[in-house]
Amino acid sequence: MINKGCLLLEKNIRLGNFEIDLVVLDQKFDEIVFVEVKYRKEEEYGDPSQAVDQKKINKMISVAKSYLRKKQFKKDYRFDIISVSGDLKEPEIEHFENVTWL
Repeated sequence: MINKGCLLLEKNIRLGNFEIDLVVLDQKFDEIVFVEVKYRKEEEYGDPSQAVDQKKINKMISVAKSYLRKKQFKKDYRFDIISVSGDLKEPEIEHFENVTWL
């Protein structure tokens, strides 16, 4: 994402027991992006992105709204998933943008 014109704002923001891994500013679209990063060494239990279900997305939305109020951001926002699998020396990385449709 950094190579795509995004600026890292924060890592590991928490609200209660829930955490969002990354908050970035997508400078191309001038929007805040809340990112969940999922890793699995092996995909026998499915793609890492499959670990993000509607319940998790709803929690992300709740944390994001609180974060935006606290920081007084008036920008559009979206939710992305970064799926990392395989050996970390040569990982396979997929970026899913705007995942609230799940």
